[in-house]
Amino acid sequence: MDYEAYRRDRKTRSAVERELQVITEAAIRLGDDAEAVCPGPDWKGFRGMGNVLRHEYHRVNSEIVWETVKVELPPMREAVVKALGPSAG
Repeated sequence: MDYEAYRRDRKTRSAVERELQVITEAAIRLGDDAEAVCPGPDWKGFRGMGNVLRHEYHRVNSEIVWETVKVELPPMREAVVKALGPSAG
């Protein structure tokens, strides 16, 4: 799916935003320990995005969400899998 298809598909946008809320909630629960447990991802940025998704949904920028999914999530997944050990992959 390219960005334009994503932007036009409200159901997909809603699903992606919901899944990001789950991820950002996990980042919030890790708190200040996140960087020590799993270095690399922009934990503060993810927590901030979660606040926007939960409380300021009228400000959600589809382009930023798209870039987060395409650019930020793959290295985050890699870092989390590495932190969890070989059985997590």
